[in-house]
Amino acid sequence: MHLAESLADLGLGLGYDEFRLETTTQAWVDAGVSLRDHASVVLAGAATSVEPIGSSSVLGLLAKPILDLAVSRTADQELATLQHRLEGHGWIYRGDAGADGGHVFVLEDRPRHRVAHLHVVAAGGDQWRDYVRLRDLLRGSAEARERYAEVKRQLLASGVDRAAYTTGKSDIVRSLLDGR
Repeated sequence: MHLAESLADLGLGLGYDEFRLETTTQAWVDAGVSLRDHASVVLAGAATSVEPIGSSSVLGLLAKPILDLAVSRTADQELATLQHRLEGHGWIYRGDAGADGGHVFVLEDRPRHRVAHLHVVAAGGDQWRDYVRLRDLLRGSAEARERYAEVKRQLLASGVDRAAYTTGKSDIVRSLLDGR
């Protein structure tokens, strides 16, 4: 079975024109670890580190049913090499989102239906640190999880689209990272 199809069998996946939130399951968390391990092998020597990130890596948290990975690379690790390796394993390059996600790759189980995102960012940079810090904070603090989940529920109830949802979370993410 293809990697993306096995993720879809866990209930992961979202069409480009869809938006919904579900509760992260242990199966999703485990799949994120397996996907990290797979990507680490694929990117050996071309990336510094790979980590599951985002709400889909935090058991019990509301999340889009899409796994997220962060990949750190140093300036001397060529993006072209990394891209070639990832594309050879089904990842699709979607471009450089800059401060909004780095170089973004998606994994689809069928056209226009993503099961995973991969964000390539600078090793030791702010994006890398923030991705890992937020994940670890949410895993370790029930209060942080509840504050974050409440904002997500409010955004979902207001009927926003995916872009507005992402933008709408920025204040709570910054507040959590700043310890407020």
